[in-house]
Amino acid sequence: MSFPIFQMRVCLTLCIFFLALHIHAQDSTVYYKASVVAAGATSQTPFWEHANQNGSIPLNGNFGIINAGIYKVYNPHNPRRFQWSAGIEGVGSYGKSANGFISDAFAAVRIGRIEILAGQKKMVAGLTDTTMSSGSLAMAGNARPYPKVQIGITEYFPLYFTHNFVAFKFTYSDGYLGPSEINYGSVTRIPDTYLHQKQLYLRLGNNNHRYKIYLGVNHQAIWGGEDKTTPIYKLDMAKAYWYTISGKTLDYRKVGTHFGTVDLGGEWRGKDWSYFLYRQNIYETGSLYRIINLYDGLNGLSMKRTKPLPKGATYFAFRSFLLEVVGTHNQVNRSPFSELAIFERGNYFNSYIYRRGWSYYGSGIGTPLAPAAGNTKDDLLRNDSEFTNNSRFWAFQTGATATWLNLALSFKGTYTRNSGTFLSPFGSVKQQVSLLISAERNLNIFNGCSVYSALSSDIGELYPNSYGVMLGIRKSGFLD
Repeated sequence: MSFPIFQMRVCLTLCIFFLALHIHAQDSTVYYKASVVAAGATSQTPFWEHANQNGSIPLNGNFGIINAGIYKVYNPHNPRRFQWSAGIEGVGSYGKSANGFISDAFAAVRIGRIEILAGQKKMVAGLTDTTMSSGSLAMAGNARPYPKVQIGITEYFPLYFTHNFVAFKFTYSDGYLGPSEINYGSVTRIPDTYLHQKQLYLRLGNNNHRYKIYLGVNHQAIWGGEDKTTPIYKLDMAKAYWYTISGKTLDYRKVGTHFGTVDLGGEWRGKDWSYFLYRQNIYETGSLYRIINLYDGLNGLSMKRTKPLPKGATYFAFRSFLLEVVGTHNQVNRSPFSELAIFERGNYFNSYIYRRGWSYYGSGIGTPLAPAAGNTKDDLLRNDSEFTNNSRFWAFQTGATATWLNLALSFKGTYTRNSGTFLSPFGSVKQQVSLLISAERNLNIFNGCSVYSALSSDIGELYPNSYGVMLGIRKSGFLD
């Protein structure tokens, strides 16, 4: 089964265009954004310039980039049960070579609380502070958006019989990743690979409560080509899909490559600050899918100012803080399923079937802390069958935002201890520090815009040592 991706994107773009022609006849709003950026670096683009940027930033260090998008968003004040939204965004860059692609291109309808979406849209999965986090483990917004069809309730829906104390949201989607090289099977390449994703999250506590508890789970699986890679099992597409979404085993193995997290979080909203504590716990293909590995996961604490500063204040004031600790070093299941040694160890973000691993267009779908092997130093051990040569690490992430003299300031700092993978172990622990500091200021030109700059660096043994600077101007707003 093959999807004509180019034709699908063209048709979707035309649909969005013609819908936009009738925009003023609808009770909704139109949002636009555009930016122009120039950047330079002494070597490879530093980590925090390109991480979690949806695959839009080139890695060659010196580049210019332009980004523009227009979106029709839902109107929260519209009493109609039926609304629609759409968006399209393009990215063009020039460095050692020119590159351009459509990032977002989607259309969606909402009937009551239920939304149906078709196309590609930037999304993440998992409990985290998306503004400063190192990135959710399973889906971080690090790679380009992929085309998919999705149904779900994307905002927390309160259950009225609990007096709105319990609320939930969920999504269920299937997407297309394109062809994949095969590591294990009767063929070396398959023409079509798919990504299944679903998630369910609960919130305990309504909007008036100072305390809230969050818990949920997300499940992702890359699959496709089972009839070609393992013809002995005679798995047609429908049967392979059922085995994938249900996690059913076939000859002691899962169909496809699975990865997900079980999440728990707590929020407390004080008079001046709010606090959010969260944990993402990893499960993976094989026995780790059934028996959660409690040693590995993401732990975070986010603090955000809730009391606004006095109007016109220009003194220095912090707006938010973040601290995260991420561990993926263990990857060992103490109770292997059916006592089979093949399930004693995982290999996060890689796949024994698909050479692409947990990636799309060369960027990791999950946390950027597990980089593509080509992004690490040339002298580090790597294996052609693996997407990343560094999936075993400890990472310590800090972040802060502040305001001063009408400037919006931001800082991100990451320290990691990296051990490679079980197939490509580093001879010793490789230490790495990645830093970024940025400043942005609003200007009264072009009917309002902002200019921003950033300094970044990579220092250590995982990435090439590099120092970079970025300058840009951007504008966004709602059309009348």
